[in-house]
Amino acid sequence: MKHLQENQDYLSSLNEQQLDAVLCPADIVFVSAGPGAGKTQLLTHKLLHYIQSSSSRQSIVALSYTNTAARQLGMRFQAKLAESGITKDFSIYSGTIHSFCYRMLKLFYSDLQLTILDDEELGELAKDINESFYGAYSSKEIVQCLKADAKVLSSELYEKVTSIKDSLQVISIQDIMVLFIHAMEEDDSFREWIASQMTVIAVDEAQDLSALNYDILDLLIDAVPGLKVFLVGDPRQNIFEFNGGSYKNLEEFLSHHPDHAVKTLTITYRCGQRIADYANTFQFTDCVNYQLRSFSTVDGEVHLQRNICEEEEAAYVLGKVMETGKLNDCAVLCNNLKYLGKLVEQLITHEIPYKVLGGRKLLKKHIRFLNHVLRIIDTENAYSIRKVAQYADIDIMQDGKRKKSKFFESSVGQSILEIRESVARLPFLEIVKRVLEEIMPEPDEDVSKDYDAFLSMAEKYSSIQEYLATFVTDKEQFSQFYESDYQECPFEVGNDFLTISTIHSAKGLEWSNIFIMGLCEGNFPNDYFCQNLPPEEKKEFFNNEWKKMYVAATRAKDKLLLTYSSTISRKGFTFPKTPSRFVANL
Repeated sequence: MKHLQENQDYLSSLNEQQLDAVLCPADIVFVSAGPGAGKTQLLTHKLLHYIQSSSSRQSIVALSYTNTAARQLGMRFQAKLAESGITKDFSIYSGTIHSFCYRMLKLFYSDLQLTILDDEELGELAKDINESFYGAYSSKEIVQCLKADAKVLSSELYEKVTSIKDSLQVISIQDIMVLFIHAMEEDDSFREWIASQMTVIAVDEAQDLSALNYDILDLLIDAVPGLKVFLVGDPRQNIFEFNGGSYKNLEEFLSHHPDHAVKTLTITYRCGQRIADYANTFQFTDCVNYQLRSFSTVDGEVHLQRNICEEEEAAYVLGKVMETGKLNDCAVLCNNLKYLGKLVEQLITHEIPYKVLGGRKLLKKHIRFLNHVLRIIDTENAYSIRKVAQYADIDIMQDGKRKKSKFFESSVGQSILEIRESVARLPFLEIVKRVLEEIMPEPDEDVSKDYDAFLSMAEKYSSIQEYLATFVTDKEQFSQFYESDYQECPFEVGNDFLTISTIHSAKGLEWSNIFIMGLCEGNFPNDYFCQNLPPEEKKEFFNNEWKKMYVAATRAKDKLLLTYSSTISRKGFTFPKTPSRFVANL
């Protein structure tokens, strides 16, 4: 801590690498932070340093990849602020880039009406559009257009889909950023206002930002004189490329700003050195694997176990989990949840409680119906009128076209109109109560529990629009209203349970003991998904798979147990398997 001055006591808990990054005076700083390197601590201290070291009031925007991560960062920052004794005036907003863009647009354009569809609704709409085009396009292409994917922005299909979205009065989450960019480029008054709203932008998980995200950062840097930008991430943990996030986007952004500084954190407080040593052997084609140095209090263990069949593999892992004595200290990870089916069967047989992270989750139909009704009350949204008519079996066709007027002639439509007329004088909670009493079908016991939970949640929102926007941009808050496509634990789960997770959902988390199952070629990695790709793209596919394995392995603090089965049975056939390339050298 030799660089620490007396008036910087709030930085005393940082190591030399962290301190160097925090004190770096460059306007744009990227910190490549390894797993367990203390990213959140680094971010909170950097934000405090911006406040304490500046002679002017700081307006901070802190952006995270998920709203859960944003809330955690906000809480950690407030706790550290209280400890530091810093009393200077400042403002801070913490959220995702989507929620930030939405917030800025709504604050400036107060009369802006946005009906945002989530991914599930976009999929449903894509099917409808595909049918109207007689299957001329793939559903994937249509979904890309619905999401305003940059790859298809110039296509004829995009123009057609955009016209349909406009007629239905709907946008995607991605469209929020497109609208923000348009406002920055076309509206001088909005651009000038934005310049008064921030002095600092901090970004977590910078390696997972899309090209569109970085376009927004570039526009903000151009618009805000002296804007400070602090980016933290790890190129080795770039595993959300399917969402458009790529380390290449970060590299291109940094190339636009030659005066940027790069710092590297190689100390890990999470992984024991043997676990770090295993991760240090990985080689990536697009980034350096900076060697981790463990400051953990344990050496760490790495074990590889071969099993004859999947049932034996599941039984072995379960036995090792039970040996730890505490389920909460353990997580079982896999490239896909289906592979863990044998383990889940044994957990249920032995009545061992578990929770699942990841997998596909769909919004419960009664909550989807409720949301559509609320949209109609709020804006008479054409898409929601179509969906409610389908759910309630209301004929709204007239002369070959769907008509709003026919919908509002129905008993459901009449009830919605009556509630709509009283919206201005009713709080959101009272609107929900009326919808549940007057429009929604009589609930069974499970649905009734969901409605009780919905009413409790509704007290937090002042308007329908605030609730609907939060529902789409902060999905994690409403997880209880979703159904999973996997076997949930069929009995009560208390405070001690085993975590079963996909690798993507485990990112950012840690456990004492990590079990990675299914480490055989054809499962993880699964070359089925790249067999028709050209050589360069195939090379990139396997590089991304190595990054997933890196993320999985570095969730472990004390013990890392790697397992595979030498045979896999599917549809009555048994196939021999070889160890995954990820464990070939162990």
